[in-house]
Amino acid sequence: MSSAQQFLGRLPIPDAPAADRDAIGALAREITAQARYALHRQARHRILADLGAVGRGGVTPSLNQKLTAWWGLEFPTFRGEVQKGFHQDIPLRERDAWEAWLSERREQHDQLTAEIERLETDLNRRVYALFDLSAAEIELIEESTKYRYGEV
Repeated sequence: MSSAQQFLGRLPIPDAPAADRDAIGALAREITAQARYALHRQARHRILADLGAVGRGGVTPSLNQKLTAWWGLEFPTFRGEVQKGFHQDIPLRERDAWEAWLSERREQHDQLTAEIERLETDLNRRVYALFDLSAAEIELIEESTKYRYGEV
């Protein structure tokens, strides 16, 4: 018996009514966070394509850690990270547009994250009910499995 079989074999899975199984399955599919990942990719591409360009020695720079997680930056910090990472500033005539762009993308990110949190909370509530968990058991699970939303 493999170690996975050893531990999973003892895991009690409640026999849920079809409606509960369908609801949990639908929530799980909806939580994939694909829209947020697409937003991340598109924004990173835009930052590199428009601000990174070809750097010193003909090398295309990459995003540093802070620019990779752009949604956590206010515009002055974003601009500073562009200067550090790409050794150039955002041109003055483009700064208002970039500030608006960053603000819009951050708002989209926050909305998508809030929706993921809402769906995950609903999914967790349904699973807790199926297992008939006590408030203390739920607290223990939630404390030990905390996830910082918005991470890459």
